[in-house]
Amino acid sequence: MKLQLKDLRKSANAGPSNQVDRYYDALGRRNNFKLHAVIVVISFLVFGLIPIITYGFTFHKSDNMDYKSLAVIGASIISVALLSLGKAHTKDPPRAASSYFKSLAYYLTIAISAAGLSYVAGKLLQELIEKTGWFDTASSVNSISIPGIVIQSQPAWGSY
Repeated sequence: MKLQLKDLRKSANAGPSNQVDRYYDALGRRNNFKLHAVIVVISFLVFGLIPIITYGFTFHKSDNMDYKSLAVIGASIISVALLSLGKAHTKDPPRAASSYFKSLAYYLTIAISAAGLSYVAGKLLQELIEKTGWFDTASSVNSISIPGIVIQSQPAWGSY
């Protein structure tokens, strides 16, 4: 179930007294809403930017896409591991090692599965594109070829 922070804050204990407060169950005390909101935004920005920064700065000289992809997958898995440990830490007692392990195993399984499937799908798509020649880099970038007709186009800066 997807929980929205704003929706959780608005939900009140309007139900019977035996009903559990969803906000308290998910995050803790309601008077810490501003702190929770700030932490959510900062963690979203930081952990969302880590894979992007890793992609931009790894293997810049060699431009080996396989190593670059593996580095991004590794950074993403580390981010997911840290977030899952943080989530396990915020849960109410018991904070036994088993709750940390369960949370870590659950989220890492999802992250590794998604990363592996994405990597394999990317490789298969790359092979399909190479076989069909959709983006043939060997041909001239400035020419459009239609069967039987070749149209040469000049780049915009060609007259300068």
